[in-house]
Amino acid sequence: MERGAQALVKVLGAALLFGGLVLAFHPGYRAALLAVWRGEPAASPVWDSNRAYYPMIGLPDGTSHADAN
Repeated sequence: MERGAQALVKVLGAALLFGGLVLAFHPGYRAALLAVWRGEPAASPVWDSNRAYYPMIGLPDGTSHADAN
């Protein structure tokens, strides 16, 4: 049981480290994090690029791809 918990902690730590590296080195995800931090998720470059691929998905404030047109 303890070995399983230790393995889980290691996996979660590795995921946290990898996520931090992605945010540190990928400007699009870094800008997305800052947009969410400011409370403006629609300003995220990741959201902008996903609008073309997922037009039926909307934000909690009701904004969607159809609203942007």
